[in-house]
Amino acid sequence: MNNSETAVKNSKTLKGRLRRVRNNYNGQFKLVKYQISSLKSWLFNSQLVKSFEKPEVALTKEEINRKYSELLAENKSKVSLYSFEDNCPMVSIIILNRNGENHLKRLFNDFKEDIQYPNYEMIVIDNASTDGSIKFLEKLSESLPITIIKNSENRSFSEANNHAAKIANGEYLLLLNNDVEPLYGWLNQMMQTALKSDDIGAVGAKLIYPDCSNSKHNKNNSFKIQHMGIAFKDENGFVKPYNLGNVEPFDTCSNYDKERAAVTAAALLVRKDRYLQVGGLDERFNYGYEDVDFCLKLHKNGYKNRYCAKAVLFHYEFGTQEKDKSKEVMGRRLNNRKIFQQKWNKWLYEQLLLDKLNNNLLFSEKPLKIAFAVTENGEDASAGDCFTAVELGESLKKFGWEISFLSRRGSENWYDIKGDIDVVISLLDVYDPRKIRCTNKSLIKIAWLRNWFNRWISNPFFTDYDIIFASSRTACNHVKDKSGLEVLLLPIATNSTRFNDTIPQNSRYLSDYCFTGSYWNDHREIIDMLDPESMPYEFKLYGKNWEGIDKFKKYDHGFIKYFKLPEVYASTKIVIDDANRVTRKYGAVNSRVYDALASGALVLTNGELGAERTFRGKLPVFNSKDELNELIDYYLTNESIRIAKVKELQEFVLENHTYENRANTLKEVLKQHILKTKISIKIPVPKWREVHEWGDYYLALGLKKELERNNCDVIIQILPEWDNGDDINCDVVIVLRGLNRYHPKLNHYNIMWNISHPDLVSIEEYNQYDHVLIASEIWADKVREIVCVPVDAMLQCTDPELFYPEQCEEYKHELLFVGNSRKSFRKIIKDLLPTDKDLGIYGMNWKRFVWKNGRKYVKGKYIPNNQLRKAYSSCKILLNDHWDDMREKGFLSNRLFDGFAAGAFIISDDIKGVSDVFGNAVITYDAADELNYLIDSYLKDEKKRDKISKKGKKIVLNKHTYQNRVEHILDIIGGK
Repeated sequence: MNNSETAVKNSKTLKGRLRRVRNNYNGQFKLVKYQISSLKSWLFNSQLVKSFEKPEVALTKEEINRKYSELLAENKSKVSLYSFEDNCPMVSIIILNRNGENHLKRLFNDFKEDIQYPNYEMIVIDNASTDGSIKFLEKLSESLPITIIKNSENRSFSEANNHAAKIANGEYLLLLNNDVEPLYGWLNQMMQTALKSDDIGAVGAKLIYPDCSNSKHNKNNSFKIQHMGIAFKDENGFVKPYNLGNVEPFDTCSNYDKERAAVTAAALLVRKDRYLQVGGLDERFNYGYEDVDFCLKLHKNGYKNRYCAKAVLFHYEFGTQEKDKSKEVMGRRLNNRKIFQQKWNKWLYEQLLLDKLNNNLLFSEKPLKIAFAVTENGEDASAGDCFTAVELGESLKKFGWEISFLSRRGSENWYDIKGDIDVVISLLDVYDPRKIRCTNKSLIKIAWLRNWFNRWISNPFFTDYDIIFASSRTACNHVKDKSGLEVLLLPIATNSTRFNDTIPQNSRYLSDYCFTGSYWNDHREIIDMLDPESMPYEFKLYGKNWEGIDKFKKYDHGFIKYFKLPEVYASTKIVIDDANRVTRKYGAVNSRVYDALASGALVLTNGELGAERTFRGKLPVFNSKDELNELIDYYLTNESIRIAKVKELQEFVLENHTYENRANTLKEVLKQHILKTKISIKIPVPKWREVHEWGDYYLALGLKKELERNNCDVIIQILPEWDNGDDINCDVVIVLRGLNRYHPKLNHYNIMWNISHPDLVSIEEYNQYDHVLIASEIWADKVREIVCVPVDAMLQCTDPELFYPEQCEEYKHELLFVGNSRKSFRKIIKDLLPTDKDLGIYGMNWKRFVWKNGRKYVKGKYIPNNQLRKAYSSCKILLNDHWDDMREKGFLSNRLFDGFAAGAFIISDDIKGVSDVFGNAVITYDAADELNYLIDSYLKDEKKRDKISKKGKKIVLNKHTYQNRVEHILDIIGGK
């Protein structure tokens, strides 16, 4: 090695060491940055910080009395009473009581005066009170129309109210807590609301916190709002109901009626026939969620629940709840939540997101919130992805949605996402959705591929996105072909509010033609093709780093902020487009083209494919220096032709390529995503880093791909994730039953696909499912006779897009076996060895079984699944075997299906039912000497091997693909 070579080598070594130091520093910096960000987030949300917040000063007795009097007076001033006749609809007021004598005394104080409604009865259900409640009620019944039902046991809220509803005489029922204090005119107001239209369901009231000075948790809430109706929010996957207006000051709230998704039963008015129509209160609930459940039933039956703002009651519920802290009560609440989730969570998930999407604000208090993951954000930003996100965001705001940004270069960690964010849209291939930390289990993750398409595809987390967009049709097809994922078209566009032909010219930017774009030491074609020195026209160049290019120095006007670009385009006649080499071959058109055309400037581009596909050949294209010069000269000397061309292209852009168009596309795609059938596929793999060693994973991937083509949304869950709640909004669960048992949840439609280890599955386990699929005709017939659920045979299958003939020199063996030993001497290998044939074994844990006489048969530990077809196609004979229980019960190996699809000739151990499926296409053996005879025989007869393998391939492609299996699954789901 000479001195110069040594110097080069030393230089490279030094650069490598410096690079490692830099990378280590960057990694440590990012780690510290993340830790600081996480600590800040924890501190601001921790109880420690909250404990330092200045508490409200406790109210004095005089202040309490004053506020109480002011509230009563304000309520009375806002009440607008209707003069109901004596023959108005009767209201049956139903009150449940247990040892609530003090509550009752407060409730009935001034009751006659405050109710302001002439026709009512009261039914009080007493649940075995031991205080003076009964005596008080009996005395009260002398002056009020009260019927007392005396229960000998403590019956639930649902049971007691349903009983009272059956005997009630009223046309209307009013469920009323005993721990309320009604204010003047309350029932009069509620009945006015109830009678406004024929489609009214439940009517709820405004509930106020009373004096809370002695409360542990509500001491700062005295005389604030407690309830103005009920909305919902996603909290760790649970679509949770909560009170609107909670702890708002009383004097700031609206006094207009509102439609609500639900109202509380502390004061709930409903027509009796509608109460009975929906089955009353669900008696599975025990003091919790029964009122929300009831209102949702009314809503689903087409009725509108209303909040009556002028019906006001104090509600002392907090006092009762603070006393109920026993294990029994906590267990009851958890059970109520479980029932509510199983019954409503999936439906509410859809309603909540659709409500936000359409900005109806019925189920949700807030509109849809979208966060864009971008390089940077702010007025001084220069990254193109930022401006694309900003402009789309501006159009999305017109739907009433809220927009925010997650900046890679920002001070906060861009993976820390607030729980109220509904959608994340990443414009960068480096953004890893697996790292997102967010309490919203329903978070929708979108990838928008505008460039670097192959980098996006190569990321291991690419499949974790829920929706994938690409900026050109060619890019969509490319990504779909490479990944197997569905990719939707969403090109870049223009903001016609910002870029239009009404923007005045700016003398500072006047030119005949210009270019806007930066130079990042990556060769651009305009460096070779654009020669302003040779043209008699004024040229201006805007962007970063052009000062290093000699021919452009005199024309360089430096970087210009994005928000000044409308003036630049308004002040020029022609804009040159130098399409990025990364995107040009995919026909992706950049924002420069759309913005300039919308502004009334003509664009000349070197992006031929984009001009053809997006602009239907209308956009002028250059491919050389001469062509560019000719176009510039032609359009600058023929003004009328240029103006006509601009008008044609401008109209085309404004009709088809504005961000309003893109916003509408996104909204529709989100709607369809929300309404998709959602499926969880559960596989028994213990760790994600081990998935590539499990056939179950590839089976799940094949199902996922085909199901998503059929408008389903699919997640794959490995063993530790089976019960983590990520499946809470799924309609269907498909369990690939192998080594591990899953316990189905009632809120899902549960399908078992028993693909292996049938001896591990009991009759009781089969019966827990809604439908059972078994990868064996023989075993399915047997199980069908002894279980109580539908059972179908559904054999394993193949993906013909992944398995097809493709030979490769690396895998050209006479004999091939692909599979792990699983620490046992696999039958076909044991029967074969020793052999003098060219045997290639690929799999784990084989050495101690096959190392003999110095010969090494093991060629590798692993063949990637997307390369497996090459191995199957290239060998002369593919060997296959089965575990004992699978052989006995007819569970055919997936290797048979994949092997035939790839054009392999297969010899396998004999297994029940194989000839029923493949005829004589699978060559089988029983004993070792027979195996060796068959191998010798078929190695000599290539034509016969080819004929038999083609027969097997035809059978598989006609009957045993993922498309066939998914059609079966969708038929089951459709008929559930």
